[in-house]
Formats: sequence, C-alpha cells, structure tokens
Amino acid sequence: MLTTTEAIPGARMVTRSVPIRGLLAILAIWFAGMAVAAIAVQPDAVVAFGSPAEMTAAVAGSDGYLLTSGRFHVAARTGPSTVRNLYAAGAWLVWPAIGKGCGRW
Repeated sequence: MLTTTEAIPGARMVTRSVPIRGLLAILAIWFAGMAVAAIAVQPDAVVAFGSPAEMTAAVAGSDGYLLTSGRFHVAARTGPSTVRNLYAAGAWLVWPAIGKGCGRW
C-alpha cells in the first residue's frame, strides 16, 4: 500500500492509504474486458495496438480498411475476420472503437 500525507492548516496530519493492488486489478479487468468485447461483438471499427506494418497487412487481408495509423496503433473498419487476423499478426490488444462522432472516423 502506498501512503500519502496531507497537511491541512490548523489540523493534525491525515494519513490515507491508496489501494494500489485494487487499482491495478480494476485496470487489468478493464483492459481484458475491452479485448474480449472486440472479439465477441465484432464492432464496426477497432483500434489495435502493436506494429503498424504487420497490422496493416492483416487489415487488408480481412476485407477491412485502414482508417488511421500511428507509431504503435492502427484504427480500422472491420471485415468478417479483422479482429482475429490482427491478433494473429501480433497485435498486443484490439479494442472496439467507441464514441462515434468524437474522432476523425
């Protein structure tokens, strides 16, 4: 546990514990849930994290098309097997692209 101390003028010292293990568990569950959602739901668009060179070929081979690419990510419209092809090409994580109207797609 990480402990923080806050000084409040005119009061005694207050010590609080931050549950680091709990926060990491919640974060891991969220990451895994998003990855499973991309496989189970087959969204219209996905964001994949990994090598863009390998993932671009996987998107093209699965009847999807590339929306944008960055240093460690690729965003693509999905075809019938895009998510599975991205994982087979070495993607670290593939998440559904959420929030239509918020991005450039």
